[in-house]
Amino acid sequence: GAGKTTTTGKLANIMRKKYNRKPLLVAADIYRPAAVQQLETLGKQLSIPVFSLGTDISPVEIARQAIEHAKEEHHDVVIIDTAGRLHIDEELMQELKDIRSLKEPDEVFLVVDAMTGQDAVNVAQSFNETVGITGVVLTKLDGDTRGGAALSIRAVTQNSIKFVGMGEKMDALEPFHPERMASRI
Repeated sequence: GAGKTTTTGKLANIMRKKYNRKPLLVAADIYRPAAVQQLETLGKQLSIPVFSLGTDISPVEIARQAIEHAKEEHHDVVIIDTAGRLHIDEELMQELKDIRSLKEPDEVFLVVDAMTGQDAVNVAQSFNETVGITGVVLTKLDGDTRGGAALSIRAVTQNSIKFVGMGEKMDALEPFHPERMASRI
């Protein structure tokens, strides 16, 4: 519900449009009904390929094969959409660590709903300690949410908020500007 799959598409769109990269989206959320189809639909809308093996193969194996596929097809950015976690689940956290160990990623983003407040801070801290994140994407900042969690997330993770989601459209993802958040708060 934080907008993780949508954010995945938005990031791929930014990589292609602003940085002239060749992204590959990877459907590795095998647990949420229709997550794979949602990512495939976003990929079609954006004309960005989606690597999918369905929901009967482990996310770690999907990620491994996707990385190989990306090399073969000359994709220079691989964005893996993994299952969301509303609470810390050891098995799912191990899955993330295993995916991360396949190839050291340049970035590991945690997508957090700005409306969840202190819960977002707790999740960010746990993810950072367990998996190691490099940045946070705050979603749903287009409504009444002021984003106070942003300051706490930065403090507990020592990681930057890299992007903010400002709506549902595929171009509604912006780089984070601390001064704008400060004035909003």
